Amino acid sequence: MEVVDDDRVITTKRAQVRQILERRIREELHAGDALESERELVGQLGVSRVTIRQAIADLVEAGLLEKTQGKGTFVTGPRINSRLHLMSFSREMRARGLKPRTQVLSAAEEPASEEVAERLRIAPGDQVVRLERLRTADGTPMAHEVGWYPSALFPGLLQHNLAAVYDLMVERYGLDATHGEQSVSAEAADMDSARILGIARRAPLLVQERLTFADQTPVEFSLSRYRADRYRIHSTLLPRAQARAEDAAEHPTMGS
Repeated sequence: MEVVDDDRVITTKRAQVRQILERRIREELHAGDALESERELVGQLGVSRVTIRQAIADLVEAGLLEKTQGKGTFVTGPRINSRLHLMSFSREMRARGLKPRTQVLSAAEEPASEEVAERLRIAPGDQVVRLERLRTADGTPMAHEVGWYPSALFPGLLQHNLAAVYDLMVERYGLDATHGEQSVSAEAADMDSARILGIARRAPLLVQERLTFADQTPVEFSLSRYRADRYRIHSTLLPRAQARAEDAAEHPTMGS
């Protein structure tokens, strides 16, 4: 389909191109398919490269396309809807029919910073295990996670498989994660997160900060940075009386 040049403003051409490309994405292409090059689209649609570039940028921002440096522009997969509850990444991905994978990027013992010590209710300088991991779903990078675990509660933790920490907590240390406190914020990806997640620097991220308890004992403090183009948070708002009743009735548990 050709976009006819006339006296309309550039934004109208941009909107036309965006609509054409969006229709192709939804009706003809699949997740992982490559979009034609800018030069090919210029020839097909009869508009300037600037207009093509702007329309593609709109679709990247909308989460329908993603740019991979040196490779091109690709159709994204569907976003994962995550509820605000205590469920592990692996269990959540499996529940959605996706294959989760955890790659341990680094693991070491270090003195707790003041912030980490305050969250874990230990003294600054006490030893903690710092664990950095990359989470993927069907091979797509989803989250960059850093967690801290009190060494006093988990002696010898570094000797074990750290892909499934919650399983270790229960099976090796007899600590079952019973509940947690979590907050969600937004930030732009820095160079480190962009490199690990395979996204552009300053791309939007959802940041989940979580403090996990075994009964009343903090066992984990974690920061997880999720790709905003692949992940979104879903919550159900309840009347206060119903929410209090449900909170009193149950404490959700965490999986591996």
